[in-house]
Amino acid sequence: MPESAAAPTRLFTVGIPVYNGKSLLRACLRSVLDSTLAHDRYEILVADDGSTEAETLAILAELTVSLAAEPGFFRVLTLAGNSGGAARPRNLILDEAVGEHVFFVDSDDTIGSEALARVADTLATTPADWVALHQVLVNGRTGAVSVRQPSTEVSRMKALTTLTVHKVFRRAEIERQQLRFDEGLPSGQDISFAFSYLVDASRFVMLGGYDYYFLTRHADDPNEPPHLSRRANTAERQIDKNFRILRSMLTALHGCGLPEPERKAVLAEIALPRVLVQQRYLSSIVAAGPGAGAAALRRLSELLADPLVTSLAAEDLRRGLSADQLASAVRADWAGLRDLMRQPQEPPPKARAGLVERWLARGRHLVGLASGPGRVRRPRVTTRRRSPS
Repeated sequence: MPESAAAPTRLFTVGIPVYNGKSLLRACLRSVLDSTLAHDRYEILVADDGSTEAETLAILAELTVSLAAEPGFFRVLTLAGNSGGAARPRNLILDEAVGEHVFFVDSDDTIGSEALARVADTLATTPADWVALHQVLVNGRTGAVSVRQPSTEVSRMKALTTLTVHKVFRRAEIERQQLRFDEGLPSGQDISFAFSYLVDASRFVMLGGYDYYFLTRHADDPNEPPHLSRRANTAERQIDKNFRILRSMLTALHGCGLPEPERKAVLAEIALPRVLVQQRYLSSIVAAGPGAGAAALRRLSELLADPLVTSLAAEDLRRGLSADQLASAVRADWAGLRDLMRQPQEPPPKARAGLVERWLARGRHLVGLASGPGRVRRPRVTTRRRSPS
């Protein structure tokens, strides 16, 4: 429950979702407890998602007793049963947090001893809605945020290139946007949450020059538990997961206050390539076959009928998503998409330039393809502006 008015203000809530963490959990908690920031400046909220393992339960019980002399510093929030994902424990953390900023840390990761103090120093001079920290990969983990400069304020587009939640979020901004994690997603909840937050927040900072966060991979260690979240490890699960993520992204873009040129840039350069290509939405649809895959593509096509999507032109697309791939998805052309996905993902530069030139010469926009070959819209001349944030 929230602290009394007499209690000191907590700058951070370090939120840790847990499910049978074993020794990695002990290392995680020790790294947060050993922070050089004074304990009355932050709280640790552990959301136990129905752990059954004796060692995990013993670790949490021991710390609850040993830290009882510091009221409000260490709390364990217990869910009645395992929810199967990180969303529900993270939502519980958000419901109970009292810190001005929320820093999500996974129970198999660790942080540097000076991490919280360095973030606190930065926030004292550069109030920000979001802070990303330089990360170090451990045991073959991939996907780290690498930041070289000690402190740099970045654009929204730069912030959107990293959509995990191992970042520092301003809690008042979370509540202003009324954000919570999608509990219906087995994995990928962090992508939807971070994207929605970033398109409607205002100031973004990245911190380097120090090893702030250590991302650990332990999937091949039989002595450690599986990841907290279920994996979308079939084509059907990948399709459902990515449909929900893309739908949430489109909702967020329509609900944010960005001008239309910036919303289109975010959609074309970040959202569509991330979900359709990098997260294998299109390839999962092809893998599902002409029956289930075609049905899934029709569902995606309905989502892509969104006016923000159909207003895009070929030259807007980035990061491995071709205009032909997107057009096939808009038309719900499963066979055409299958053939395109079999082609090399990185055609020679001349071939790529020729595709764009031929597209523009025909005056074709995606809305024209969606409406049929007989309806062609002339290209509008627009100037794309980037937000100064």
